[in-house]
Amino acid sequence: MIRHLPDGIFPFDDCGYARTPLYPMTGQEIHIDCLCDGGEPALETAGQSAVLRPARTEKGWRFTLPAMERPCALRYRLVCGEESTRWFDLEVLSPAKVERPLRMGAGWAELCPGVYLSCRKEESGTAFTLTGRQPEDTPCDGVTFGGDGLWRMALEGGRSLACPRMTLGLRADGTAAFVETELQGAHRHVYGTGERFDAADQQGRGSCGRVVEHFTRQGEWSYLPVPMFLTDGGFGLYRETGRSVAMAFGETIRLSSPVCEGMTDHLLTGAPDRQIREYLRLTGGAALPPEWAFGLWISANGWKCDADVDEQLRELKAHDCPASVMVLEAWSDESTFYRWSNLWCDPAAMVRRVREAGLHLVLWQIPVLKALRDCPDPEPVRRDREEAVARGYVVKNADGSPYVIPERWFEGSLLPDFTNPKAREWWFARRDHLLEAGVEGFKTDGGEFLFGDDVLLHDGTAGQEAHNLYPLQYTLAYHDWMQSRGVPGLTFSRAGYAGSQCAPIHWAGDQLSTWEELRGQLTAGLSAGLSGFLFWSFDMGGFAGPLPDGELYLRATAMGCFCPVMQWHAEPRSGQFERPDDPTLNNDRSPWNLARSWNDPSLMETACAFARLREKLRPVLWEEAQACVRNGRPMMAHLCLDWPEDERTLSCGDEYMLGRRYLVAPVVEKGAKGRRVYLPQGQWRHFFTGEKFAGGEYDLPCPLDTALVFERLEAE
Repeated sequence: MIRHLPDGIFPFDDCGYARTPLYPMTGQEIHIDCLCDGGEPALETAGQSAVLRPARTEKGWRFTLPAMERPCALRYRLVCGEESTRWFDLEVLSPAKVERPLRMGAGWAELCPGVYLSCRKEESGTAFTLTGRQPEDTPCDGVTFGGDGLWRMALEGGRSLACPRMTLGLRADGTAAFVETELQGAHRHVYGTGERFDAADQQGRGSCGRVVEHFTRQGEWSYLPVPMFLTDGGFGLYRETGRSVAMAFGETIRLSSPVCEGMTDHLLTGAPDRQIREYLRLTGGAALPPEWAFGLWISANGWKCDADVDEQLRELKAHDCPASVMVLEAWSDESTFYRWSNLWCDPAAMVRRVREAGLHLVLWQIPVLKALRDCPDPEPVRRDREEAVARGYVVKNADGSPYVIPERWFEGSLLPDFTNPKAREWWFARRDHLLEAGVEGFKTDGGEFLFGDDVLLHDGTAGQEAHNLYPLQYTLAYHDWMQSRGVPGLTFSRAGYAGSQCAPIHWAGDQLSTWEELRGQLTAGLSAGLSGFLFWSFDMGGFAGPLPDGELYLRATAMGCFCPVMQWHAEPRSGQFERPDDPTLNNDRSPWNLARSWNDPSLMETACAFARLREKLRPVLWEEAQACVRNGRPMMAHLCLDWPEDERTLSCGDEYMLGRRYLVAPVVEKGAKGRRVYLPQGQWRHFFTGEKFAGGEYDLPCPLDTALVFERLEAE
């Protein structure tokens, strides 16, 4: 078998069969890597008789193409004996740095011969589009082409935003295939770019712009990238494209991406809160979750039968721990993911018991037609795969063959194509019985499995664009299906892209039970909100690895109590990160299991007290959630949205507003007895002690059974 994908698999991991650079320019060597089971491969190029021989690498083989002097297009394939790959297209581009327009009209400028930049006003702001045809004259007030760069735009408060240069990657015919845009403005802080675990303020950092699945310790990678940023300088930008947009934030801001049809840069202006509203106007208003989503969620991958569910219902009642949602991950046959496992005696009766206990049921989903070798019951999957392939309901390669996940999670599986209306109808017809039984939501996990430049969706979306957009298509399909069946349910998703706020809710994915990961989750919630995701959650105390100790668990529970969604969850009993030595170990993150594991009843008492507090807060949180949707405001809001003129709030990365009423300052350091809190200008009341504070900085204690939460008071 010969394996080669130009864009590789994961940007954080050298798979050994990618091409670098992916978008080569003249003067650059090109490395084509591959894996080959059958011995030494050769590289053939179309129209040329020469066959290149490779060098060995640590993982496989590497072909090196010499630097080209002129832009050109070529096709290549890899051959070993009787086996060969498909033909791959490669364009070598000519870089053109543009600092002055060749010509200018009213609302447009010619950058290179036959490459134009047009400008127009729209409801949400000003938009720029690259085009190959000369635009009509359309004056765009406030934007000046030429002068000290390509263009300059006047902003509020006497500030301005300038584009000093653009670098284009030009094909042999002179059309633009790649663009790097530079921007200069009076900004000090940069927010957005998606859910980020490394920092809420991305100044001095950046984003690869690609949906990335990274198990624990996400660092700079994101399940939820968004080609959008906000600043404190009166401007932000949303690049409307499904292709990955690399962003780097230094003295200048650089955005780099392939050029595709319809790609538009939408400038977002005003304070950060206004910039978010403009972004939401462009990508779709956030959907409001049902009221019951704002109670406590309970979840664990180890609950597999009636006895497991009934045990949790008994524990909730015995410890006066009110909850509103139960998530079952290990509910299915692990083959089709729409049939119940035979470990359930009577699924319909179980659902009724959950509902009678006051909880709403959410089931785990994954968008695959599973590889037969991994199915406990392969026959129904075989029938589904054959039917889906025959009817064209799966994602395909450009040659029409079914796309197959190449490696790692769900390797060998097929993907349903949610851009095909008939495929959606077929997929959900198999799941209608779940809604009929009383299921009200789905944990729409995964969706990051689409790799390669030749994948093709039913609606014509291809390559990297398909990779980024697939999670959005997947979760929106589930959301729309429930709405069409009259079920006001929700999706609970990990991955997504611009516009994913139209299907709530998102959670931070998989983290370890460590303090470092808790701090990363806090950062992720802040940055997700600044990227237009209004409703967000995390796994309290972590998901994977050894159980959290009591201190970490209670600090995380306190933060969860004052987050948009409060949830505990745990990995499979067998473990994923560090497999336990004891196969009978119960790794649930429930208060009762933690209390038993650490022989500390007070841990359970405190955690359940937070659950009771959450239930009391539910009406307030529901009111705030509705206001957030109306106003285009994240429910977990960075302080810069309310105090954009305060440098302390602009640089604050460890506090947030929960709705409009409560300021939350989580304690996320091991051994801390409290922390320093900054309260912006105004009057505040400590939620737990009732003590009043004026705006300012305070060192405050925080026992494990409380949280540093402050209610914003009206001016007295």
